[in-house]
Amino acid sequence: MKRDKNDVMKAKYSLSVIAGLLLCFYGCKKNLDGVNPASIVGHWSIVTDSTFAGAGLSNHPVDYIGRAGDYFDINANGNIYTKEGVVLDTLSYSNVSDTTIIISPFGITLNGVPETSHIIAFTAHSLVIDAPKILTPGGVFGRKISLSR
Repeated sequence: MKRDKNDVMKAKYSLSVIAGLLLCFYGCKKNLDGVNPASIVGHWSIVTDSTFAGAGLSNHPVDYIGRAGDYFDINANGNIYTKEGVVLDTLSYSNVSDTTIIISPFGITLNGVPETSHIIAFTAHSLVIDAPKILTPGGVFGRKISLSR
């Protein structure tokens, strides 16, 4: 079967359209793999801080809504200084990868080792860090914080 020039041109055009569409879909995908861990450094306002309190039957979720003046101040030296209401705290952190961070103490600590948290959303103006929820005999434990700047 012999192809004429029109068939060859149609095939080339179709391939270029398909390739263009694939590039568009790939380019539109939200990709956290390219997050520079240093780019989370800075002063962040607390939007929400969700955790769990109590043990056993009194275990329950607690959702804190950030107020004016609340912050997470992430420094390049590996410290995070926080203020929630009147409570001040200093946390330490290390980046495991572009989307994984260990913050001590942030979520649950098992056998003296803090749980690995994940950066699940990041833009120039928002950051969400999630420590996995863990079901224990004492209840559910975990933490998720939403920040903005």
